[in-house]
Amino acid sequence: MNRIIKLAFLLCLPLTASAISHKAFAATIEEQISARLDALETENAALKQRLKRIESSAATSRHVVSPSGPPVGLQTLDSAALDTHAQNNRTTQTYKSPAMVTPNPPHHFEVSGSLWYLQPGADDLEYATLVSPFPLPTPNWSNQSLNPSFSPAFSFGFRYIPIESNDLELNWTHLNSSASASVFGAPGQMVGPPFEIGPTASSYQIGHGNVSFVYDSANLDAGHALCADCAFQLRVFAGAKFARIKQDLTGTFQSLDGLTTASNTTNSSFIGAGPRLGMKGQYALGSFQFFGEMAGAGLIGTAQSSINFSATSTAVAGLAQPNVQALTSPNKTQVVPGFDAKLGTAYVFPPGSFGQLKIEVGYQAAVYVNAINHYALTQVSVPPAPASVGVFLATVQHLQSNFTTQGPYLTAGWSF
Repeated sequence: MNRIIKLAFLLCLPLTASAISHKAFAATIEEQISARLDALETENAALKQRLKRIESSAATSRHVVSPSGPPVGLQTLDSAALDTHAQNNRTTQTYKSPAMVTPNPPHHFEVSGSLWYLQPGADDLEYATLVSPFPLPTPNWSNQSLNPSFSPAFSFGFRYIPIESNDLELNWTHLNSSASASVFGAPGQMVGPPFEIGPTASSYQIGHGNVSFVYDSANLDAGHALCADCAFQLRVFAGAKFARIKQDLTGTFQSLDGLTTASNTTNSSFIGAGPRLGMKGQYALGSFQFFGEMAGAGLIGTAQSSINFSATSTAVAGLAQPNVQALTSPNKTQVVPGFDAKLGTAYVFPPGSFGQLKIEVGYQAAVYVNAINHYALTQVSVPPAPASVGVFLATVQHLQSNFTTQGPYLTAGWSF
């Protein structure tokens, strides 16, 4: 019996020691967990205080933060994450308020200037007739015409954009151009005015022609862009157009010795204004824009025309030199249709603090139907002298021709 009791006692000793050591170990773990929880609560309280300071600072600077910048809440979370990371690493984190960003102001105005290289044209630019052979009974006639070349011109524009899809635009274009040519008759040839190429003009062997154009065009349009935020925009516009078109065509003729001369100058002028309608399609590809524009107008205005003559001759003694004559017609009211079209591309530079710059290149053409008026002599009587001392009018014809301009241009625009 005693052996059994001893054996049981010996077996209980290890179990008792194990139980005691287990309780002590459990007590140690509980103390560590409790200490860790206390530390976390302390860190959490510190983090809450820091978040309050961040939110207070963000609210103070909210009025100066750009709308395009990151949201305030995201900045707070990022700063909190940085501060938590610094807390875990036991390093000091200094909070910096968000940067003050000034947003780009909306561009409500645009000014532009253009350099043009325009070629004017008309249908009545014949200034002389070369006759050969002369005075044989079977002559041939070759009309001589002026061919205006490209000339520099300029334009200015102003545009007001109250909202992105609506605008009001004003522009003005000015051209002052001239062209000249000469023709010389060989032996057996003569050069005379187109209305007088018979024997009375046989003394002229030198012909010279000159034409000058003055052209002004001003447009005032109100436009609306369909789908202003799309890559492709269609702008429709309506407004008024003003135009002034003036042409002076001169033909001068003289003999080889320069003693006998004659000249005639045809003057034509039209000034009018009227409604204008059109549309412009534009496609944006990155910083580049590709566009095409067309418009039509109906101009109502006043047309004027006249012809001035001057001649010097030795055929009649005592004749006042030079002998000056004129053919005038009353002013009239005329309707002139006008059409213009433009095709080009533009590059838009990134906006800056002083605005935005745009460079545009393209080609433009315009036509004004029957804008040039003149009275052409169709028959003259034979004067009582072998050489012309004046014009003896028999019949006259009222003629009209179109006026055109075309050519490339370069435009620089500034939006602010």
